[in-house]
Amino acid sequence: MRIWLFLLLLGLLIVTWWASRPEPSPDHPEDSVNGDVQDYFVEGLTLRQFDMDGQLSHRLQAQDMQHYRDSGLTRLAAPRYILYEQGSPVWTINAARGELSSDQSLLKLFGETIIEREADDIHPAMRLVTADLRIYPRKEYAETDEAVTVTSEQNWIKSTGMQAWFKSPGKILFPEQARAHYVAH
Repeated sequence: MRIWLFLLLLGLLIVTWWASRPEPSPDHPEDSVNGDVQDYFVEGLTLRQFDMDGQLSHRLQAQDMQHYRDSGLTRLAAPRYILYEQGSPVWTINAARGELSSDQSLLKLFGETIIEREADDIHPAMRLVTADLRIYPRKEYAETDEAVTVTSEQNWIKSTGMQAWFKSPGKILFPEQARAHYVAH
């Protein structure tokens, strides 16, 4: 009987010790960003934002995300950002990794970033390849200072830097060293 009581107390002691362990050390990069401790993570993230009329406006998907307590920064693995506007083609933006600011006003995408616009009755599909894109979701605006290659059918544009307004009527500016090839139909 005493041995069972001893084992029970030992088990409770181990459980208490395990539950009261200190938080992970900020020395580990996967657990911290500049000393900021990760407070939660999500696998298979999908966030949807709707406009004032209840129509789907944006969707942000990620393979996984980590949120950091003090800064409010959210790191994303394999983010996919989709913009919807009723009556306009859908824009889809993919990157290897990204960061979302604490107030969700800035989404930074790092590494190769691919932007695709669906075709519609008027415009053919378009594909843009760049890197290190900054997206301002509330403005439906994106920019980069990196090289950009745009392709649409046999047409292409190569530039350094880009500014893109996705909301209809939409426009894209190529501020530096732009070269283009256009095939007339």
